[in-house]
Amino acid sequence: MRKFKRNTIEEKTNICTETPVDLTVNGKDIVTFMCTPQDLKELAAGHLYIKGMINKIEEINYIAACEEMETINVDVKKELSESKYSLKELLASSCGNEIDKEELKSIEEVQSKVKVELSKLRHLASNMFAKTIVYKRTGGVHCAGIANPQELLFLKEDVGRHNAVDKIIGQGVIENVNFSNGLIFTSGRISSDMVLKVAQTGLPVIVSRSIPSDLALKIAEEASITVVGRILRNEPIIYTRPDRINREK
Repeated sequence: MRKFKRNTIEEKTNICTETPVDLTVNGKDIVTFMCTPQDLKELAAGHLYIKGMINKIEEINYIAACEEMETINVDVKKELSESKYSLKELLASSCGNEIDKEELKSIEEVQSKVKVELSKLRHLASNMFAKTIVYKRTGGVHCAGIANPQELLFLKEDVGRHNAVDKIIGQGVIENVNFSNGLIFTSGRISSDMVLKVAQTGLPVIVSRSIPSDLALKIAEEASITVVGRILRNEPIIYTRPDRINREK
């Protein structure tokens, strides 16, 4: 894809950066992300993990990311199925992956004994938004975070909500986070493909300041994922698996 020259206008005004970044795996072109060109190693690791190309960070020999060249080169230990790279994808910042019907059929229940106070979820969400940098400067990006029931572990930002989620999952993969005891927070709408991403990780709880779609809730119920929306309101909405959330405190 043609590379575009960046300028410094974002340093002077409240606009956000969106750039095409090419991901190559084992010499094969896999995808072009339309994204904020930061935390590219995490973006690649998250995408490969969610797509089932890797199961753990040890399966990657190296990730070489260059923000200036707008490229990510990855070498993985196993041979990739041709179906993984037969057609190069272009992922717009506003969209996630198209849903494959086979993915819906293969959804497995998330196994987790995690429980958390609703008040703690609200605190963790507020903490995530308070720590954003690009959002505070521009007001035009999304953020995502991973936490355990006690504290926020990581935060990532991107012009696309799906990219932000891929980045935060990627950091979790790199840091060998125990996803079964984790919580994922997003600033964006919880769509069906967003829930599928979460189901692939085994994360049991997804929290947003926005709302889910009806198909997202059907998938969440099938996958035994707790969905919490409108988290910054006085009365957040617990849509699925409410047994993991304690409202008392």
